[in-house]
Amino acid sequence: MTPERWQTVEEVLQAALDCPAAERAAFISERCSGDHDLQRETLTLIQAYQDAGDFMEQPALKKDAQVLIAADDHDRIPREIGPYQIIELLGSGGMGEVYLAQDRRLNRPVALKILPPYFVSDEERLRRFQTEARAASALNHANILTIYEVGESAGIHYIAAEYIEGQTIRELIEADELCLDEVFEIVIQMLSGLDAAHANGIVHRDIKPENIMRRRDGVIRILDFGIAKLVEGASDSSAETSSWAASQTQSGTLLGTIGYVSPEQLRGLPVDQRTDIWSAGVVLYEMLAGQRPFAGTTNADTIVAILERAPTPLFPGNRNSATLQQLRRIVGKALQKQAADRYESFAQMLGDLLEARKQLRTPARRANLDPQTRVSEIRARAASKTSTEYRHLFAALTVALLLVVSVVSVIVYRRSLSKARAASTPVAKKSYVLMSEAERLQFVSEQEQRVSALMGEGPMELNPEALNAIKYQIDRRVFPKDADAESLSIRHERAVPYIPVIADAFAARRIPIVVGVYLPMIESAYRPCYENSFGAKGLFQFLPQTARVYGVAPEDMCNVDKMAPAAAHYIADRMAELGDDAQSMTLVLVSYNRGAESVRDELRLLRETDRQYQRNFWTLFANRDKLDAGFRQESAYYVPSFFAAAIIGENPETFGLSTPALSSLAKKTR
Repeated sequence: MTPERWQTVEEVLQAALDCPAAERAAFISERCSGDHDLQRETLTLIQAYQDAGDFMEQPALKKDAQVLIAADDHDRIPREIGPYQIIELLGSGGMGEVYLAQDRRLNRPVALKILPPYFVSDEERLRRFQTEARAASALNHANILTIYEVGESAGIHYIAAEYIEGQTIRELIEADELCLDEVFEIVIQMLSGLDAAHANGIVHRDIKPENIMRRRDGVIRILDFGIAKLVEGASDSSAETSSWAASQTQSGTLLGTIGYVSPEQLRGLPVDQRTDIWSAGVVLYEMLAGQRPFAGTTNADTIVAILERAPTPLFPGNRNSATLQQLRRIVGKALQKQAADRYESFAQMLGDLLEARKQLRTPARRANLDPQTRVSEIRARAASKTSTEYRHLFAALTVALLLVVSVVSVIVYRRSLSKARAASTPVAKKSYVLMSEAERLQFVSEQEQRVSALMGEGPMELNPEALNAIKYQIDRRVFPKDADAESLSIRHERAVPYIPVIADAFAARRIPIVVGVYLPMIESAYRPCYENSFGAKGLFQFLPQTARVYGVAPEDMCNVDKMAPAAAHYIADRMAELGDDAQSMTLVLVSYNRGAESVRDELRLLRETDRQYQRNFWTLFANRDKLDAGFRQESAYYVPSFFAAAIIGENPETFGLSTPALSSLAKKTR
């Protein structure tokens, strides 16, 4: 093909790709104006693009389009490739053609994938693929397709894998006959396989219904690790291979299928295991809803939906089933736009799914939702309930219009009353020192909930052991054993001038102000240049090396104007790792004392041993005997100390303090 001819093909191709899919054929026919060769060549490229499932990025399509046109010949495949005898074509796609073949050496059937010419035309891309495919072939798990060989014969590059007789999840979705228990079983097996891949440092990056098969015996197999990525730093049998692959895998290349790729893939950002968590969430949603959560008429529409829009809620008319509520929550967490907001691992997502299935299979729950109920029937019921609810709502609104003046008046009155109550600081009528033990514990319980609410959404009610831990820390401050101990009044008076600076810094990072206000109280008692025996210094007690990382020189560690933004930045980083709701904030607090990696390790340990596991500090506290001595002796009491400081600081009159509630000072800065 001459350069001039190729330029013509490329112009028509790019214009066709910009058209909606339904209009492309007509556009190409009109644009080619009787040039049948041009029309055939353009349609060949369009078909290759569609068969790829959007696997190919646009630059690669442009680069290899001539190779695709020249290689449009299925007869090029010989009847024998190396030790494999070709039997029949099973299917084709962007990553090549798949044949049923017979391995003459072991006399067994295999699925033989032949890589397409456009893929092997680039030596660097081929080398990268071979390295990653061989790493994937080392995976040994019941839910991952076994890859026998990655090889080449007479210039033909291939992958030989086990041949599976069964159905893809796409076929099962289209049949629309799955029951709820089957959905759980499929997804739980899928997540188990992906968790094993991630444990070996491999991210699949193309999870979709076509790449998951259910064998006739019910075993799920994950297919096509052909675009998998080795994660830098993961354990691998070859350090050299891992290092090379980590450097060669292109983070800025769009690999995967539009509709299932994560927002970070679309943006060309580096990906880790959380991109597979997103795709698994899309597959789970599609199995439950019968349609993808993000779809559009064109690829551009789909991309916009993935990046900006929330999917239609699952089973909107069914609010009574705990299992369906849990499924909605699991899917919602997996489909968070920001990777940091998703599940940290498949093990965590798997734990929630197992708990939801346990609820479903509990005999007491079956009256509400039977495990063998078809998902299509559940959807139909939900839609029916939604329709009925809308009719009832319309009738109710019609009646409500007759009473609008009185209703609005009541609502306005109640809201104003609620705001007035919220604006006022609750103060116990009795001094803490005059309360009985029972009254003190009740006071701590009420105030703990208030502090938790200031830290974020979703506060939890604590058990007596946790409340007693907070009460003990309050008692230590109110009734010190050391007669020379510094009084609460001195500490709180010392805090007052620093609150505006801290509030500005923490508000800028969207961190609950209460965190910034009371961390210095337990770290340094608001002594701006305090230095402990480990070398930590300043209001927020940074080590010099940590201060440097966050832009503060050692000589500036006594400068609150510099340390407050650094501390806010540090806390924001921990929130990105651990979460920002009230329960996750307790983990952020203990990570300030212990380190985020340590906290994640401890949570992982408890997930394996505690059936009542909840992801917050209080779970760690309840299981502290299972953790190391460092946690038991110090970290276990760090969060209770924080709550004690906050309860005292937010109730100054109860504790005989002349300063106002410290968080109220922050409001003056906004």
